[in-house]
Amino acid sequence: MVPCIHGCAVTVCKPNESACAGDRPFLVAAHPGHELRLFHWMETQHPVVFLLTDGSGGASQSRTAFSVACCRAAGAEPGSVFGTLPDRTWYAAILAADPRPFLAAASEMIDAGARRRPGIVVSDAVEGYNPMHDLCAALGARVATALGAPHLTQAVTGGALGAVRACLALDAAAQARKRDAALAYAPLTEEVGALLAADPAAWASETLLTQGIAWPDDCDAAYERIGRERVAAGRYATPITYRHHVLAIARRLLRPD
Repeated sequence: MVPCIHGCAVTVCKPNESACAGDRPFLVAAHPGHELRLFHWMETQHPVVFLLTDGSGGASQSRTAFSVACCRAAGAEPGSVFGTLPDRTWYAAILAADPRPFLAAASEMIDAGARRRPGIVVSDAVEGYNPMHDLCAALGARVATALGAPHLTQAVTGGALGAVRACLALDAAAQARKRDAALAYAPLTEEVGALLAADPAAWASETLLTQGIAWPDDCDAAYERIGRERVAAGRYATPITYRHHVLAIARRLLRPD
């Protein structure tokens, strides 16, 4: 999704640099399990964690209970929006270009933020890989703007571009705790195993980005290709597109009320 992202210069990572200053931060993730990417950051910052979907996918069971355990192991707090709607509901809203579930979730987080006064809001990044991830970034930006807090993002699939704002280096003990938490997350066992085998060094640091997202009229998003392939395979009836489905919701989230 390179055409959508500007300001890609990378600053120097400082080991163990604090990811935020101020009150307890907010972490907003599209799916349960994304919080694992920032497990040590959660240990150091003790954020309030919000999840949009329940991780149930097409027909699976909710995995929010595993995220509750993950958050508590890291000293983080599950928020008032924590997988309260299943994946099917969110994707149906995207196909209808309906921003209401996203606006409702953002409103709940803003209300919580008025009480908690987070020093920073962190969300999933725009990567063009999954429409929920990208809309989570737009939702995070809305919440941060309403609360007057900085907005940073975390790369979920590794495809995000942006300026590195903070980089937390994990020592051996922190890496071991993060690995144990990931391996305990049973629904993601296969994914975690594959990541560990492919790149053990991926557990050595955690990075937060500043992204400048233009949300232009057209954009080449990987999820469009994936959607077309699944329609051709008979798994989906209609593919989600950036122009006709995602863009309208993103722009509504970013529009001041």
